[in-house]
Amino acid sequence: MPLFKRSANSDLQIPPVQSASRDITFHHSNSAPDVHTNAHAGERDPDQLSDRNRNELFSGYNPAKAGSGWFLDGPNINEEGDVEAIKQKTRFVKQSSVNSTQNSLRFAREAVETGSNTLKRLGEQSEKLANTEHYLNVTKSHALQADDKTEELRKLNRSIFIPAVTINNDAKHAARETKIQRRYEERRADREQTRMDIRGRLSKEDGFSASSRANRTAERSQFQFEANGSDDEMEDQLEGNLGEIDRLARTMKALGTAMGEELDRQNGVISVIDNNAVKLDEKLHQSTVQLRRAGGK
Repeated sequence: MPLFKRSANSDLQIPPVQSASRDITFHHSNSAPDVHTNAHAGERDPDQLSDRNRNELFSGYNPAKAGSGWFLDGPNINEEGDVEAIKQKTRFVKQSSVNSTQNSLRFAREAVETGSNTLKRLGEQSEKLANTEHYLNVTKSHALQADDKTEELRKLNRSIFIPAVTINNDAKHAARETKIQRRYEERRADREQTRMDIRGRLSKEDGFSASSRANRTAERSQFQFEANGSDDEMEDQLEGNLGEIDRLARTMKALGTAMGEELDRQNGVISVIDNNAVKLDEKLHQSTVQLRRAGGK
């Protein structure tokens, strides 16, 4: 059959093109679409196909239930509970810190009391050592007087034909004893001045001012969740305990320094006493021998 047929009373007519009908039906499936099937099924918009695949992939996703919810703009039912838990833990840590500082403060006070008693006993020991040194010096002076009397007795026991010339040394002995007593009083005044200096160092205040306290209050407010009365009270206790511990630590340091200085000084006095005791013992032995010779024994 010819494609073009000319009639006598009509123009050239083009017959319609007949094509096989295609029944294209798209079925929804949970599985990923088959690329080959889509290619044979007919041409589709690629953007629509991509949106459909993405929707199927993320179907059932709930942002509110995913993750911890800390960095989401949506509502979080646990956020308020987490903040309250942090506040409770902070209060617990602060209360534990207050208890720890109170225990440390009690131990520090006991240590200061023990150090003060030890320093007091060292002061009493210093007086006893000073008295011992003084008595040794007095004994040495009396031994010298005994030597003079022994020499006088030796001269008197000589023959009557030999003139005995004796010298009165009472003034010299009196001057020596006065010198010993004056030196003892001067050293006692020095010890008293040393004790006064130690008491002055121990009673020195730490020098906290009201302005510095106000500055610390303003600084600590930056780290407080709730600046209520209870929290401020714990902060005040912490600040007071730490300040008292610092003051007691300074006192213990001053006590330790004072005890070290006192022990060094007493060690020097003990060395002097030891040397004087040895010399006095030798002197008394010589005086005893001379006295026996003077008595003819």
